[in-house]
Amino acid sequence: MTEDKLLIVNLGGFQAQTLAQRLRGCSIYCELVPAADAIAAIGERHPRGIIVIGSPDQEPETVDSAMWSWGLPILGIGRGALAMLRALGGQVEHEAMRDQMLQVHYAQPSRLFGDISYSDRFVTRLYQLVLPEGFQVIAHGHGVPVAFADERRRLYGLQFGVEANDPEGLEILDRFAVDICGCTRWWTVENIVSSIIGDIREKVGDGQALMALSGGVDSSVCAALMHRAIGEQMHCLYIDTGLMRKGDNIIVRERFGAANGIAITCINARERFYDRLKGVTDPKEKWSVIGDEFTLIYQDEARRFPDVRYLVKGTIYPDILNYSDDEQNLNELSGYELIEPARYLFKSEVREVGEYLGLDKVITSRQPLPGSGLAMRITGEASLEKLAIVREADAILREEIENADLSRRLHRWCAQLSDTTSTGEGACHYVVALRAMTRSGFNSAAYRMPYDLLERAATRILTELPVVDRVVFDLTPSPLRPEDWES
Repeated sequence: MTEDKLLIVNLGGFQAQTLAQRLRGCSIYCELVPAADAIAAIGERHPRGIIVIGSPDQEPETVDSAMWSWGLPILGIGRGALAMLRALGGQVEHEAMRDQMLQVHYAQPSRLFGDISYSDRFVTRLYQLVLPEGFQVIAHGHGVPVAFADERRRLYGLQFGVEANDPEGLEILDRFAVDICGCTRWWTVENIVSSIIGDIREKVGDGQALMALSGGVDSSVCAALMHRAIGEQMHCLYIDTGLMRKGDNIIVRERFGAANGIAITCINARERFYDRLKGVTDPKEKWSVIGDEFTLIYQDEARRFPDVRYLVKGTIYPDILNYSDDEQNLNELSGYELIEPARYLFKSEVREVGEYLGLDKVITSRQPLPGSGLAMRITGEASLEKLAIVREADAILREEIENADLSRRLHRWCAQLSDTTSTGEGACHYVVALRAMTRSGFNSAAYRMPYDLLERAATRILTELPVVDRVVFDLTPSPLRPEDWES
């Protein structure tokens, strides 16, 4: 990627990713690094400026003191501001305020705030400070320094967050990125697509590439980018595991492949997966069995394309920042080079790229599904009967949510199937649990769906699936428990 970027140093917590998405939404390109890698990343990536941010609810990771004297503009937010203060000779005296609204007054002109005079903001933690030499208070509230700066060295500290739900947050971030650091607003969908396609063509040349499609947003957008870049040099496999949602096969073959002129080789591997899953009840073992079988099939099919040198994977930026155990491990396919077209894109950016490429909305708006499929939404053995039940229940819930025009408000929803029955009698009657999640930034929370929607979904499930005689709604908070019971 270009050197016209900001580097976000993460001291811990989810705020760094939220901040990165906000900046990219302003067309400012930025990358995240953990505190331990900050100095090496600055030397390698040559950013125009640095933002240091950390969660107020945990002790921050240590930052190499050399960063503060690197000569680049630095904005410390929350714990990042306190880390800057301590490193440069200041002191944190005591906590002055917690979790309340504060009227902030901007004490003197600053390039960071421009003509903002005062505003009401929510502060999570506010400390009384002794500033280092060369620093001045640039914003205060109730006699407490809310923001401070050394304008000459272009060092700024904020004790309030601007990454989410802040009245002037975008303006402050834009001033730091553009006016102080000199960044240009080049991170647009047109430039993203052009850059990725150019990189693919340069790397692949006249070679050939192979990709296993899952049918999800990430793999579909990556396949579309590869096809746009190298055309028929790109080969797509769709391995039908029998663990996918209702209608997934049609979406992959017709609404993605045929609609975009992309040839897809479909492999019916259902029996192989069903045989491997017989008698397997432990969640980790299920995940391992599915991942192993997927890799074995991919290896077998890859041999049918002897001229392929590159394997394509639908990795996105959060996968790198927070490695997910559910990512299928394809690293055992030795002898190939890996291409990850969406490696530096957040999920929202992947969807935007897909829309720009003209993909069907049924693809770009798809809900996430674990790589191990519906097996992780069944407690106990993922038998054929249980898979059929949860697949149909999931389709009913999806249809009711879409009919109620709620899909855009939800981050994720699903139907789960319990391994316990609702009666002690001889007949086996299953319990289906419905779950819905919403998200603000990188915070997930259980969503209280309208009762009439739940009633319609429950009635249909009980009517259309006679083996189900109880439907419940799961309101367990996240991250106490993830969306999928077997995750």
